[in-house]
Amino acid sequence: MRKFFLLIGLLSLIFGVFAQNTNGTMPIPIVIELQTHNAGEGTVTIRQNETITQIHSIRYLHNAKSPGMEGYRIRIFFELGQFARKNSEDIMQAFMEKYPGVPVYQNYQNPYWKVSVGDYRSREEAIKFYNQIIKDYPKAFIIPERINFPLLN
Repeated sequence: MRKFFLLIGLLSLIFGVFAQNTNGTMPIPIVIELQTHNAGEGTVTIRQNETITQIHSIRYLHNAKSPGMEGYRIRIFFELGQFARKNSEDIMQAFMEKYPGVPVYQNYQNPYWKVSVGDYRSREEAIKFYNQIIKDYPKAFIIPERINFPLLN
């Protein structure tokens, strides 16, 4: 049983280890970056089972298809009806004017038009902004959602 948990822990570490290029290109797995030979630098040789490399690649491709992370947004509009789209656009415009710099997302899930704001890593961050906007948007509520990576402060 102990070996099983050790194997699970080792695989978790392998899956979570990535490096990111700073030139704005797509991040590459750390294993490939370490094995790349650059002039004037040392070399690293990694010996591992091919199955681990394949599993790592599958995980990497899965993460590349759905960028972002689990987090929270604040839903400020949720409506259906003949004028729901126009109303959602008006709400978005008013919000962007009042709170510039806060990301705003419009979404249609039949039959509802929805407007959500913010990209918050934690519920506490979302609550802090929620308390600022609740007077302007009394029907607002916090939702767990896949978010874009917010800027680090």
